Amino acid sequence: MTARFNKFSSILITRMISISFTTLAIWILAACNPSREPTEPQKEVPSVNVMTYNIHHGNPPTREAGYIDLTTIARTIHKVEPDLVALQELDSVTTRSGKKFQLGALAELLDMQYYYGKAINYQGGGYGVGILSRYPIIEARTVELPNMEGFVGEDRVLALVKVTLPGGQDIWFGSTHLDVTTEANRVLQAKEIVSVAKALDAPMIVGGDFNATEEKTPMLELFKHFTDASTKKEPTIPVLKPSRRIDYILFTGTDDFKVLEEEVLTKDNYGSDHLAFWAKLGYGE
Repeated sequence: MTARFNKFSSILITRMISISFTTLAIWILAACNPSREPTEPQKEVPSVNVMTYNIHHGNPPTREAGYIDLTTIARTIHKVEPDLVALQELDSVTTRSGKKFQLGALAELLDMQYYYGKAINYQGGGYGVGILSRYPIIEARTVELPNMEGFVGEDRVLALVKVTLPGGQDIWFGSTHLDVTTEANRVLQAKEIVSVAKALDAPMIVGGDFNATEEKTPMLELFKHFTDASTKKEPTIPVLKPSRRIDYILFTGTDDFKVLEEEVLTKDNYGSDHLAFWAKLGYGE
């Protein structure tokens, strides 16, 4: 019994000595290394979520004319919880859309403020572009865009609202839809949007269906003053196997905003003949 006890004691003492030396070594290493200053947590960059979406007056292209599904449009918008939405091809109390004010209906579904810019009279009502906003709208206006002399077709507009972002930054947000028939018209309209942006008293973000791919003259005119809010440059039409990008979010300058995230909602391809595009823009750095 005594021999076993002595053997156990010897093993225990050996292990204690080993642990003591290990602890001492760790203490010495820690003492020799300079202490690190505690790192401050990184400040989160303030951001605004922006979307542009041509909704085809709420008529899914695979359904018959007159079938309106604003609930699907609202669901697509809600998926990314945007703060500002630029909408195109909105009906306002037209016959084909059941005399419903579509922008107001979407604003109610999404609990957002709105501003409508009518481009043309249509079927007893109007047809144009609109804006949804999570922030109070301070100012709003509709700018008529120019056409070539002798042009016969749909007039186009730029709807503009002024809002204050969290942190106190005022910005202008716009929605537009350039002419689909004539590039010369689109060039005139692009130049007018640049002219309007230069005269504003705050940075501007604009979303829209520009009916032009990025290498075409209308977009090159816009890129002289605006920055493209996409680095991926993913196509937005057609909704099945998209191959062209004609829906954009642009912002003034290169220092006002920074693209943090972006996505073309390719899975939401039922509600319209365009895919929605969304971008998260950082600001105030």
